[in-house]
Amino acid sequence: MTLIIERVLASLLLLAGLSYLVQRSVWKNLVQELLKKPTWLMLWSLLFLPFGLIVVFGHNIWVANWQVIITILGWFLTLKCFLYLLIPNWANFVTRWSDEFLQGYIAIAGVVNAILGGIILILSFSS
Repeated sequence: MTLIIERVLASLLLLAGLSYLVQRSVWKNLVQELLKKPTWLMLWSLLFLPFGLIVVFGHNIWVANWQVIITILGWFLTLKCFLYLLIPNWANFVTRWSDEFLQGYIAIAGVVNAILGGIILILSFSS
């Protein structure tokens, strides 16, 4: 089960990261729309919360190797979804960012996600 969780999360990170890089303006628009409408943000959180919980409950591995990254990402995803569900306006500071800054942030997130996803995917197939 943990191997499947590792590979699914790694694939999601890799594909999302590449999408961030290729479709920056689309992701910028999505972020801006979600922050304008807390109901959509809550729906988005409800869609991602089960995946975070699957990682937390199915891959709660606290070891001194690369697998702990999966566990930490699962906890971050779960926490972020909880925050959006309980305090939808907690991320409103993003609405003050310029379009250029937000697109730059998305590009950096894309690079980080794609690299991290690729590394985890390779490690999951080599173990």
